[in-house]
Amino acid sequence: MDHLARNLEALAQRQPELSRRLAGLAPHPAARITPSRDGWPTLRLDGQWWCSSVAPWDEGRRLAAEAPDGPLAVLGFGLGYHVEPLADGDVLVWEPDARLLRSALAARDMSAWLAKVRLCLEPPSADQAAGRAVLLHRPTARLHPEAAAVLQRLATAPRPARRPTRPRVLLAPPIMGGSLPVALWCAQALERLGCQVRVLPFHQAAPVYEVMRRSAQPIERIGKAQAPMLAFFSELALLAADDFQPHLFLALAQAPLLPRAVEAMGARGVATAYWFVENHRLFDYFSLIAASYEHFFHIQGEPFDHALSRLGANGHHLPLAAHPPCHRPVSLSDDDHRDFGAPIGFMGSGIYGNRRRALAKVAQSDLGLRLWGSEWPTEGPWARIVALGGRRLADDEVVKVYNACQALINLHSDVDPATPLGRSDFINPRTFEIPACGGLQLVDMAAGLDQAFDLGRELVVVESVADLIEKARHFLAHPAERAAIAAAGRQRVLAEHTYFHRMSQLLDICLGAGQEGVAKDERSARA
Repeated sequence: MDHLARNLEALAQRQPELSRRLAGLAPHPAARITPSRDGWPTLRLDGQWWCSSVAPWDEGRRLAAEAPDGPLAVLGFGLGYHVEPLADGDVLVWEPDARLLRSALAARDMSAWLAKVRLCLEPPSADQAAGRAVLLHRPTARLHPEAAAVLQRLATAPRPARRPTRPRVLLAPPIMGGSLPVALWCAQALERLGCQVRVLPFHQAAPVYEVMRRSAQPIERIGKAQAPMLAFFSELALLAADDFQPHLFLALAQAPLLPRAVEAMGARGVATAYWFVENHRLFDYFSLIAASYEHFFHIQGEPFDHALSRLGANGHHLPLAAHPPCHRPVSLSDDDHRDFGAPIGFMGSGIYGNRRRALAKVAQSDLGLRLWGSEWPTEGPWARIVALGGRRLADDEVVKVYNACQALINLHSDVDPATPLGRSDFINPRTFEIPACGGLQLVDMAAGLDQAFDLGRELVVVESVADLIEKARHFLAHPAERAAIAAAGRQRVLAEHTYFHRMSQLLDICLGAGQEGVAKDERSARA
């Protein structure tokens, strides 16, 4: 048995899900394992030594000796030399790079002690980290300074109270837009996780807001009309909180609230959280509100955490997901196949230049491309491929597209048409929704995608338009391969990437750990 298999077997004794996740990853492409001068394996990453090239075992013991007595939170696994001497204690190790951890586990035999420590790939919850001394693996801390700051903050924060058995959650949705269904899916997931949930009815004001949105008046004039509306919704939220007495107030992106109302909510002893499910480069209003919330969740990873830290905000990366009660295989009528089916399809907004540029080239092939969604041109060559007049689709219609197409293209958005594929720093929701519906997706690379999925086995990554056309042609001609990848992708989403998983993680961070077995059973039941 090689080192990786032996170590994963040991890890599975305590953390079987993490062991399975690491087993499905490829090694880190920039990691180089070589013998040190004294014979122990050592590691270089992008040309930088991750542990001593002379005596890594001695170096690890020296770092471990710096650790104070008691529970520890360690940033960075390295090759485990600094963790092994501490393994008989209460040790939590956060390694931000999953592929680097996978490479480390293949480097040497750690099976004798690996099950004694707890490893995590995401920031630990406040409940897990609170009260622990922090030990930094210096190369990891240099590469991930924001992670080091987050761990220090979590470890020194007061330990949250044990989560109530049935937490009360007051949820503020946006009035309209793409994050509205996400808000409602979050509410459903929280209810199934045992929470009492009350949703503020902001979205019922959509017709009123639409009058302002469509107005041709100057922005200053429209703002004058919006101001009392924001004040009203903010007071309504506080009134509901006084009645409902929530443990957690959760707002979704574009929720119509003033920062002072959120601060007043916190002054009442309510934990406050915001999930910013948008691209911060296109929507910069986050800078005005982030610090008002106790927890600010987002979809764009560690660099954005750094920007939030400068604002005094407490950032947490929380990717989007699928909602199995909505995103699932469905039966289709002949009319559904006509309206929502194609050999290969794309569902999404056409406002982004990179999508128009890429899909115009795909349309010139003989693949049978059709497009659904708004903001697409409907004249000229686009007229024959834009379906249903380019109107916005309801959620159940989106699901029909994902079910009716033989394969689906998923291109992350960028306003610059010259941007090459694969430059996104977040994973869009379609990445999870398509496989949840049983569809095969051809997706461009995005940051974190290789940690969320086993590339090539659970979804197909495309590197250019030419690669997209070639792979689409291949999978349209090989339905068995198409079905196998789609099935594996659906299994992965149901196991790890649903709103039940995301809300469970959010509750752990905001309210402290609940009854882990109960939460896990609830998540599994949804699959």
